Amino acid sequence: MDTIQIFTIVLIISASALCIALIYYLNKIVKSVQSINSDVKELTANLKPLIQSTLELSENINKITFEAKDQFKISRSIVTDFRERADKILSIENKIRSGVEDAIVPLIKNIHAIGVGFESFWRNFKNK
Repeated sequence: MDTIQIFTIVLIISASALCIALIYYLNKIVKSVQSINSDVKELTANLKPLIQSTLELSENINKITFEAKDQFKISRSIVTDFRERADKILSIENKIRSGVEDAIVPLIKNIHAIGVGFESFWRNFKNK
């Protein structure tokens, strides 16, 4: 055998070994990719319900916030109405008080004057 033939045989054996090693490592890479693919699918399957429940939670929070704002507006309206009515009642009370004072104070002064006049008359009548 010739050296070229020996080198050719060694080269063919080396190429075959390299092809077998390449097939082996490609098989490992494919299994790794498949494992990663199954992990991603599992993660996706687990994330979909989480995302859905997060969206529902967000919608519920928005509804609650909207309802709370409405209730706050209603409460503010009630407080404003109550304040206005209390102001009106206080205004009416002041008007009544001033009206009563304007009517009764002169009456009391007149009654007091009549009493003083009657007392003076009685004293003068007793003295005569």
